Amino acid sequence: MTTEESVSQKVEVLSINDSTPELPGPIVPHERQIVDGVIAIWREDPMTESLGVGKLHAILKEKHPNWSVSEKRMKSLLKKFGLLTNSSQEQFTYASDIKSEKTPDIELPPKVQIVMTSKRGKGLYAKHNISKGDLIWSEKPLFFIPPLANINLMKTGTACSYCGKLLQQSEGATVLRGLDCNICSEIWCSKQCKQLNGDLHGLLKHNVYNPNSKRSKLIDAEAFLQLQDYCLQEQWNALYAITLIYADMLIDKSGVKAKQFKAMARVSQDIRYKALNSSAGAFDNLSGGALFVQEQQEALWKIGYEKFLHVFPSNPIDYKEFLYMMGTYNINNLDSNVFLTQSHLNHNCDPNTSVETELNRTSGLKVFAAKDIRAGEELTTTYVNPSHTVHQRQRELRVNWGFICGCPKCKDDLKQQHRRKSSSSSTHSATTVRKMLQEVGKQIEQGEEEIELAIPSVAGNMERRKSVRFDEKVVAHS
Repeated sequence: MTTEESVSQKVEVLSINDSTPELPGPIVPHERQIVDGVIAIWREDPMTESLGVGKLHAILKEKHPNWSVSEKRMKSLLKKFGLLTNSSQEQFTYASDIKSEKTPDIELPPKVQIVMTSKRGKGLYAKHNISKGDLIWSEKPLFFIPPLANINLMKTGTACSYCGKLLQQSEGATVLRGLDCNICSEIWCSKQCKQLNGDLHGLLKHNVYNPNSKRSKLIDAEAFLQLQDYCLQEQWNALYAITLIYADMLIDKSGVKAKQFKAMARVSQDIRYKALNSSAGAFDNLSGGALFVQEQQEALWKIGYEKFLHVFPSNPIDYKEFLYMMGTYNINNLDSNVFLTQSHLNHNCDPNTSVETELNRTSGLKVFAAKDIRAGEELTTTYVNPSHTVHQRQRELRVNWGFICGCPKCKDDLKQQHRRKSSSSSTHSATTVRKMLQEVGKQIEQGEEEIELAIPSVAGNMERRKSVRFDEKVVAHS
């Protein structure tokens, strides 16, 4: 026996890619997969948000042909998570849980006043007529929050220690201008930033004060640096922000900042999370990703709370207040900063003011009149992108601010959408009837005596009818 023959006898020849692969069997998806699948459809084409459950289910099945999911199950899940566009009365809102108090020691612009109403809560109203384009006011942040993403750049002196602005190489000679820290490697981009950040920088980063003084015990710098790194790792801007806010409150000898923050629209973060969880995803950006379950989220909050307490060993707050601080920050911040007067502006999808933040974030913002505003009229801003669909806007407002918007723009958009759906349904029905009559005509010409009709209903659904016999007249029997 030759070597070639012995090898051929030992080698088993396998057929590769010659057989037709078996189709995978049906998969019963988890409820989160189903909800995320629907969200992905909306994200890909926002116009699909107005589709009925039946058509939405058909698209879902087309995209996931191996999923074994009934229309009934999909509908019940959308209802469970508050995603049915026609079930706003069943969706979780928390506007009634948001409380606010009279704002102490606020210097209002001359053109506006604060009014408390039972329906809208605390808001800003025009004292005089304001013309379109007028500058109503400008203000600097009550609490400035540096960009969390630039923390590592700030540590190495590549970005300003206060505002986070990236520094040019030519600005490396800051030592000569007295803009560097004489303890760490952080530097400031200007004398203004160094002055604004001076006290907090020393407390948060170095504990540079006399160990025997009471002030040195306010903050544990090492614990803050650990919390800062943790926030960067977890991308947890709210924890980072409220830590800086609380530190700022502690060094404010007047105590006014703490009172002003507490007087803002105030809600607990765990209440807000219920609305977020009821939408099965962060609808402010339509990420479509499954959320932590409630237990995991609470565990994360408690880790953050413990780290927060370590930063302030002499001035602890309870867990309930910690959640309230986080919720209050989340519903009041603009571009991460907190502004005192601007935080009084209520929402309208078609606002009468335009809020413009400065390129240099430490410079604050300016508020202009987007329309002519009459004396006594409420000043409004938009919390969301007005160009989004009405359902996107309402979902984002419900999740992030706790209410379902009923402004004139939302009402008008919903009416127009309803008219488009009705028009589309009527057009579909008329087209279907024409096609049916054409088919009937052909069958009559061919001499067929018995024809089965499918007569469309008003809603566009097909109802099977009994077979009918044609003599001289066409008669449809129910």
